[in-house]
Parts: sequence; structure tokens; C-alpha cells
Amino acid sequence: MDPSIPFGWVIEDEKSEIVGFMGNIPVKYQIKGRDDIAATGTSLYVRPSVRGVISLQLILAFARQKNIKLLLNTTANKTATQIFSKLGFSDIDVPFNNLEYWYIRDYGQMCDLYIQTNITSHSLLPLRKVSVAPIKLISPFVRWFKDKRTFKLQPNHYKCSLCTDCDDSFTELWKNSRTKNATTLCRDAETLKWIYFSKAVAEKRYVIKCIDTQNDKLVGYFVFDIAGSEKDIKTMQLKDAYIPQFEEEIVLSLIAFSMDMAKIHNVAASVFWPIDQKMDEILKKRIKIKRKHKLTYLYKFLNENDELDLEGHEDHEFIPSYIDPDRGAL
Repeated sequence: MDPSIPFGWVIEDEKSEIVGFMGNIPVKYQIKGRDDIAATGTSLYVRPSVRGVISLQLILAFARQKNIKLLLNTTANKTATQIFSKLGFSDIDVPFNNLEYWYIRDYGQMCDLYIQTNITSHSLLPLRKVSVAPIKLISPFVRWFKDKRTFKLQPNHYKCSLCTDCDDSFTELWKNSRTKNATTLCRDAETLKWIYFSKAVAEKRYVIKCIDTQNDKLVGYFVFDIAGSEKDIKTMQLKDAYIPQFEEEIVLSLIAFSMDMAKIHNVAASVFWPIDQKMDEILKKRIKIKRKHKLTYLYKFLNENDELDLEGHEDHEFIPSYIDPDRGAL
């Protein structure tokens, strides 16, 4: 935290009572090839009775802050996204091809979850519950069969395990794999510890690392959140993935380990998304249920007239990190 970076902004009424807030989280980023700080906007809320121009004041305060070269917002709703776009923010397609892949273990629980989250008409509720009764009846047998056949792997030299901390091997993997002129999250151990193991997410976040047993080197990792609904229907959702030297065996090893973890925690479904075309092909072959899903990923470069302007950076690439510090942490 740099003293020049605000924690956020508030709006007060005539009684000095807070009626609006927007948070501002600094996070270490490699920006156009250099280590720097990006600012992530989060938790925008204004009391309904005073919404309108006041909401815009908070967004303007975020968008016009000084000493920051990159602004991010990954939790804006539809209305806020329209405002941000008019202020020069761009939106990246996240995840790759805007696709999610769902590996469902318990179809009965997933039907219950769908009814719980999508059916708002009380008149339709009894009909929906009756229609899913056959699915719930056969669901335990389907789950048993799927658990028996989960991702059989050929013997390879990659081994996966859960980790409860990020050591120097994470920093080494990041430094050895940095892309020149890229803009992306700094994946050093210190930054990842803060994002992966903060108290706010400690009870739901799981980090799976993959080691090459030939040299005992870290080669990649997946990060999952296990979330439960009001009826304790659990889903295991991929939140971050980093495999800089891409190999199919690494991805399959991480997926296979995550499937075993899904059985241990008795989750109803595991949700994956591809980080690139290669991973998309791997998921497409093995997981048949998919859906279009777009996550908000707004960004804007500031101070583009200085030496970090895109001129001279023709090979510049923006690599979004799917687990920016505000998502799931506040």
C-alpha cells in the first residue's frame, strides 16, 4: 500500500452519514514489461435514495486518480459497465471464448440449485420439483459411475498436491516465465499469498500445485473456490490457472487431482474454463456440458504519454488474471 493511493472514496449526506462508497485496491502488476502497481475498483454502492449523479462522482474519482498506470474493475454490474465504457475503459473477453465447462457429479442437486436460483414464480415451483424427481432418483447411480471413471491418466512424471502456502518456487516459476512487454498480475510468492490465503477466503479456497518429479520443479497450478448455496449444494469453481510452459499432461494431472478433491468434498459440480485454445481443446474432449459465460474485465491504461506508451511496444500483450484481488475477497 503506497500512501499516495487512496483506500477508496465515500460520499456523505448533510448529516455526515456515509451514503456511498467505492473501494480502491492496489495490486502488484507487470505493466508493459515493468513491475508496477495497478488499482482495482471494488464494492461500489450508493444508497438508492441518492443514486444518479452521486454514483458517477465515485466512478470519476476512481478513474481520475493519480500515480497509477493501470485501472481494473472486474465486478462492475451492467449499468456501471456502460458508464465505465464511456470513460474509456475496455473490456476483455474473459474467459477464453467466453466458455465454461461443467463436470456434474450430482444432477439431482444441480436441478435443486437451478430451481433455487432461477425460478421466481411460486406457481411454477411445484411443477419444477415434480419434473426433476426422476433425475434425483437416478442421480446417486450416475454419481457412483462417474466417480469410478474419473480421468484415467497414463503414468507420467507430474505429481499434484494441495498446498497451504506459496513458497519461493512460485516466484521462480513467474520470473522464469515472464513475457517481455506483457501486462499481467505479478505472480511472486508475496502477492499470491495475499490473494490465495487471506483470511477472507481461507475457508473456501484451495491451491493445487503440479510438480515435475524429474527435477522437483513447480510447473503450474490451479486455484479453486468451493462455494455452498443456502441448501448447502456445493460447487467447485476454477478461479485461477497458471501453466506457463503448456503441456497437456500438466493440465490433465491438475484436472484429475481436482476431480478427486471434488469427491472428497462431495461437490455437485466442478466448473472449469480454458486459459487458451490448447486448454479449450483438452476440456472440450472430456467435459461435454458447457455454457457461454462472460465475466466483466474492464481496464484502462493511464499516463499513456510517458515512456510506457504503447509506441515501441508493438508486441505488447494484455494477459488478464482471473483472480484479481477484489473477486471473492471482500
